[in-house]
Amino acid sequence: MSLNASLPPVHPDIRRELKHQLLSMSARSFEFFAGDFLVYAGLEAVSVTRYIGDGGIDALGNLVAGQFRIPIGIQVKRHRSNVQRPDIDRFIGALSGRFSDGMFMTTASYAPSALQKASSSIPRILTLNGDQIVSMMVEHHLGVKPSTFDAQKLDIDPDYFSAFESMRRLLVGHLAENTQNYVPNGTSETQSIDLKPEEDLISLNALGYALRVDPARVRRWVEQEALQPDATQASGGRANYYFRRDRIELIRQRFGLLSTPTSSDEWKQEFLDFAKSRNLSRSYKPVMIKAFFQLVDREGKVQIDDLVRIFRDHYVQQIRAGQPLEQSSSLMVDPLGVSDQAIKRLIITNPLERFLIKNFIVYDPDEGILQIAPQLWRELHHYEVMDTLKHADEQLRYYISRQRT
Repeated sequence: MSLNASLPPVHPDIRRELKHQLLSMSARSFEFFAGDFLVYAGLEAVSVTRYIGDGGIDALGNLVAGQFRIPIGIQVKRHRSNVQRPDIDRFIGALSGRFSDGMFMTTASYAPSALQKASSSIPRILTLNGDQIVSMMVEHHLGVKPSTFDAQKLDIDPDYFSAFESMRRLLVGHLAENTQNYVPNGTSETQSIDLKPEEDLISLNALGYALRVDPARVRRWVEQEALQPDATQASGGRANYYFRRDRIELIRQRFGLLSTPTSSDEWKQEFLDFAKSRNLSRSYKPVMIKAFFQLVDREGKVQIDDLVRIFRDHYVQQIRAGQPLEQSSSLMVDPLGVSDQAIKRLIITNPLERFLIKNFIVYDPDEGILQIAPQLWRELHHYEVMDTLKHADEQLRYYISRQRT
């Protein structure tokens, strides 16, 4: 999605730093990152089959496209220079006879001839470049954290990257380290390595995203011994937990979690149930819902800066009416004393994140646009939106009464 190509990127410095971090990782650590990242790229049932085989298939997965699941082969290249036409040709050869679609992912970009071949080839090749990767990392808070010194900036989260190095050390006895050297034309000296299921691990955060639940909830399951990780490694004073990728569906069933909807009706019903839920730790979710539907346009889109304004106004109005929504330890106790940037960060990291994890809403940080997933927006009727807003008001009344007891 590109609504205005002239807009400068959000957090340009942090994006350069993220790309530098990816290029600085050891080859094996980067492979683990790529395996985790594919979950956030909209793929389900991912399995890493081979590591960085030159021209081969590094992973398999199902690309989620509305109610469809499209099997694809994936190749990941950590390049400093652009992917060339021969790279795409080799990948097409690896896909032929097995997949009708593929995904090529690189930390660099693509030569025009490579993009032309990818878009016109059979099998069809979807391309993901380095700028898109770091944009998705910023969107999903991967490898970044709020700055200690400036509330409007982001810093690199070293614990995120050290976790992949910890995973590498954890499996050093299982997988021979493979050195990937950069050469001027962007190709690499690599050797394919077959992975066993017990070696194909994902992080706790990626597991949470695959299950469509808050990773903090998954961590609580582990700490309460309700869920046993397949591997644990200490890094930076924090325990990193890893899980076999082939356990995802078993874990989903064990905790009674819903599978990803497969039809528009299922998407809509799950969204409505979630939006109406009274499971509130703060008032943020119903306030965001009210602000969102006040602003949403015909395409299901909202400018996040406008959302911040309406979100703040709601708390101000409640205070003026003598019914403040938050009374202690909340940023919104004093909504007029909080910066727009701080409220934006609050919305993104609290109520919005749960909608993003469940794929109900898509957020483009470069454009500052929130959009209801098209498969939802097409199906939502006016009376259902009005009923959702009615429930949002009921949630807020319930929340206020609960605080007073």
